[in-house]
Amino acid sequence: MLFDYTRLGGKAALAAQGIDFASGMPGFGDQLTDDQIRNILAYIKSTWPDRQRQIQAERSAAERQGDGG
Repeated sequence: MLFDYTRLGGKAALAAQGIDFASGMPGFGDQLTDDQIRNILAYIKSTWPDRQRQIQAERSAAERQGDGG
């Protein structure tokens, strides 16, 4: 979700999930490569407290299982 939100922008990322929301977050997919986006998100996540990282890891794992892998 964080990757799509950064790459596509908030409105487009949420619209892909069926949510109509006027997000001010622009998409950076035309300015950053996918690897650059992943690196930026990895850095941001590295600043999170341990508890937040664990919660996010659990959510990500649940999303992967829900997507079939």
